[in-house]
Amino acid sequence: MKAIPLNKGNRKQAAAVVARAFFDYPSLKAYFPDTKRREQKLPCYMEHVLKSAMRYGEVLSTEDLSGVLFLLPPGHTRLTDWDYVTSGFIAAPLITGLKQYAFVNACETFLADTQERLLQGRPHYYLWGLAVDPAKQRGGSGTALLKTLFEKTDREGLPIYLETHRFENVAYYEQRGFHLIHTGTMPGDDLPFWCMLREPNLVSG
Repeated sequence: MKAIPLNKGNRKQAAAVVARAFFDYPSLKAYFPDTKRREQKLPCYMEHVLKSAMRYGEVLSTEDLSGVLFLLPPGHTRLTDWDYVTSGFIAAPLITGLKQYAFVNACETFLADTQERLLQGRPHYYLWGLAVDPAKQRGGSGTALLKTLFEKTDREGLPIYLETHRFENVAYYEQRGFHLIHTGTMPGDDLPFWCMLREPNLVSG
């Protein structure tokens, strides 16, 4: 299985894959507590996330679009309000609902602040998300996407940072070379999260 840059024309289909994979993800359940609204709005929300990642970072997919990986590069691991506006995410309050938007914004700001505090200016890649279609999990999509990412960051000698709100993901990423560097809870709802880092595998020539 091969990982390739996501084609702009496939972004909507890729967003649907991400929405299915993350439908029961703890933070997104908090962002969209109403199940019906989550079903309706999450694909659109994820399409804007992928659009932002394509504009400022990189999005990879498997050739069959069963898996999607999106990341932000060193020096741009935190998107500003203006970044979101220029990538079309100005509609976020309408997608999440006006009442929820302040909560969502506070949570995303908190996570970005935590990342900056933990990395202390060290150049790194931010693994914003890795999603595999639930119907095609354990088929090698995630492994293929991470392999391509690891080859890139190993060549550049840079670490990869991520946070997850799902405890079982910790073991998944530990098996792939990440180690746990911080645990915490989100403001407002005490939702736990785990921060992880993968150091580059430096091979001498």
